Amino acid sequence: MKNVESTETKFKVVVSEPLSDRALAYLAEHAEVVRTDAENVLDHIADADGLVVRTYTQVNDELLNRAERLKVVGRAGVALENIDVPAARSRGVEVVHTPAANTLAVVDYTIAAIIRMNRRFWAMDGYVTPEEFHRMRKGSYGRFLADMTLGIVGCGRIGSRVGAAAAALGMTVLYNDIIPIELNYAAQSVDKPTLYSQSDIVTIHVPLDESTTGMIDASALEMFKDGAQFINAARGPCVNYNDLADALRAGRISGATVDCHNPEPPPEDYPMFGLENVTLTPHTAARVPQAVENMCDVVFDIIAVLQGHPPQYPAK
Repeated sequence: MKNVESTETKFKVVVSEPLSDRALAYLAEHAEVVRTDAENVLDHIADADGLVVRTYTQVNDELLNRAERLKVVGRAGVALENIDVPAARSRGVEVVHTPAANTLAVVDYTIAAIIRMNRRFWAMDGYVTPEEFHRMRKGSYGRFLADMTLGIVGCGRIGSRVGAAAAALGMTVLYNDIIPIELNYAAQSVDKPTLYSQSDIVTIHVPLDESTTGMIDASALEMFKDGAQFINAARGPCVNYNDLADALRAGRISGATVDCHNPEPPPEDYPMFGLENVTLTPHTAARVPQAVENMCDVVFDIIAVLQGHPPQYPAK
């Protein structure tokens, strides 16, 4: 996005979670920057004109009631569940974010998860005997991806590109979304029960709201194809992890890759720990350096709004 021209007016912008040096330098050119953390943001918000958050700062009535001068809140990222957008807008506070910043990173993660769960690679880190070489070579594991069906719940920016990659690998693609979607590759729109029952792998790419909280629970998992696999690189609260763990232990779900947890970080008694057929990652699907840098571009919209210009990426 093109930089907004500088102005002599100095605004106060509170930054409550990490930003890149480049983004902080841009803010400092146009505003007084106050750095704090999510736990102490309320101590600095009373006279702030702008606020930049990531995942853990809660922009709710308590914060907004203290922020008498606040004009804009920016989320350096995609999801907005930690920001009460209607409450902000009702007070005349704009909300902006970076909806496309991490799309390709999450697509890469999801495709990697599909391959990892279904193909095995035997690494030769050094010399092996001829007998061991032939033993390893003759081993077989996994499935041909082109024989599998991928079910995608949520076919927006990320889900639609996951589908495109899967289709290019020869997979059959089913999808479900709350709005009509036009795709330029072979894919079939189906209801959730059909998707669950016919998919070898189910991956979710939905925002977190009332309709998606706990959507993958015991009743949904009962509809899954026997031996299906599951991927969550969306939001942790979309899944009931007690129910998923039970299905994995019973073998009804044969494997899972989970990047988003509930809560975060997971506690010691997290039901997904200790399961051999599960890969857990610490909410890192989007943490490709360029994607993280792209999220920090929210500062451009922060300054644009403060200077009276329309933002490029307002919350919807």
